[in-house]
Amino acid sequence: MKKITALLLAALMLFALAAGCSSETGGNGSEGGQQQQPQNNNQPSGGEQGGENANKRTDITFANSYMIPDFDPVNWYMGTQSQIFQNVYSTLVDTVVADDLSLSYRPNLAKSWETEKDGTVWVFHLNEKAVYSDGSAVTADHVKNCFERHFTNPYTMSYVEMIDSIEVRDEHTVAFNLKSAWASAPGCWYMVAIFNPELYDADKEAYIKNPVGSGPYTLDSIDEATGTYTLKRKSEWWGDKLPQIETVRIRTITDMSTMVISLQSGEIDFISNVQGANITLVKDDSKLAMKEGISQVGPQLVLNPNSEPLSNKTLRQAIAYALNYQALENAISSGYVSSKSSTVKFVGLDMELPAGLEKYSYNVEKAKELIAQSGLQTPINIGELYGGNANGSAEIVKQCLAEVGIECEIVQLEGNTMSQAVMSGNFTACIISHSGYVSAAENLRCLYGTGQLYNFSHFSNARVDELAEVAMTTQDRAEYERVIKEAYEIIVDESTAIGLCVPAAYAVGAKDLHFDPIWSGIDLITAYWE
Repeated sequence: MKKITALLLAALMLFALAAGCSSETGGNGSEGGQQQQPQNNNQPSGGEQGGENANKRTDITFANSYMIPDFDPVNWYMGTQSQIFQNVYSTLVDTVVADDLSLSYRPNLAKSWETEKDGTVWVFHLNEKAVYSDGSAVTADHVKNCFERHFTNPYTMSYVEMIDSIEVRDEHTVAFNLKSAWASAPGCWYMVAIFNPELYDADKEAYIKNPVGSGPYTLDSIDEATGTYTLKRKSEWWGDKLPQIETVRIRTITDMSTMVISLQSGEIDFISNVQGANITLVKDDSKLAMKEGISQVGPQLVLNPNSEPLSNKTLRQAIAYALNYQALENAISSGYVSSKSSTVKFVGLDMELPAGLEKYSYNVEKAKELIAQSGLQTPINIGELYGGNANGSAEIVKQCLAEVGIECEIVQLEGNTMSQAVMSGNFTACIISHSGYVSAAENLRCLYGTGQLYNFSHFSNARVDELAEVAMTTQDRAEYERVIKEAYEIIVDESTAIGLCVPAAYAVGAKDLHFDPIWSGIDLITAYWE
């Protein structure tokens, strides 16, 4: 329980972390999957590709919102660590975000991969040329060792929760035996850095400040007093082509408005996560370019169906229609809402919310009708509403409920107390944020599956559990979408998790900088100055 509680605390307090899992699977193997085709993982996209041009800049400066507290690659759980770790170290694959926010995998250490035994085994073939900056080879044993360290790490164990065992088949082949089929396992491992375990264990403190990694960059300097970090591109790298950006400077600027001003003045070149009112400041600036990035994190109103009076399903449905979603969006995100936002708590970057699925909407008359059908007499007191009032969302919820005859009391809880309440189910209603996974199948199981860690409402439905398992294992796209829709029809009817808003998140950079947003920063493999 101690480890699980620590993990939930990490989710509650550091919810910008996306435990990324996508169902855009590659793979082949003995069970007849589709072969993943290796791609050029260093080729700039768009514009002039390759070729040195003395007139082009080869440096970039971007901002982190807070200092990096931990340089240990095993403890990669924060977005601010990513720009260093994902370029100094290597991962099995890169998760690439397209302009339409769809996901795909790009070879990194793994040049190809396939599945076996109905998707319960994932086999990765490493690039034989992959070496660390000291010239030593990256091996399958290193991959196995690095992954196994996450099994007991309370902050990162969720990345590897699906793994039963890891098998080294030869120096450059590693197989992951899963507890059950996990249709998009590689997308869960984008924050599992591969490092040299022998050097790491010999002198951990020295290694994490002067890492010997296999990525295209080295960590050149760390100024912990100011939160300034510098990466230098290697003169040689085992990849097909070196990135065009040679020097990367990372500055810590804790205030977003200051960050935006620094971007507009040219002091920095890129910001990865502009939200809310700050979008207004940059959207019409002719010197800047914007791209919508991945944003899954948004507050949800969680209703505990195992508590009174919320065991009454019709009352829960009434609450879903009593909420003024426009007012909530304005309060939470200044009206700038992600294209993935929905009143139904749904996360599925591999698919949109199923067509024809009923969504909750602001409908006071319908809410009152449902209350009348519930058999309960107004005023109805649902007790305490935990958390979520930093942006006024809890107060808006309280006012909306009062309009239809439902009373509640807003209570702010300290993080550990909130965690314990959610874990134990000892609450009636709460407002909480969690990013979830990336594919609809993982989220269906993890957000709504019986007994799952991130099933905050403690919802349980046998049919939803059955459909989640089908979604996790099927390779038939039509069946996948059908079972997801059927499951969410049940979930919407049960009304235990109501999405309040997913704020839009934009990557913003200098107009003449070609950039592709990734989870927490910029893709240096494809970045270049035009």
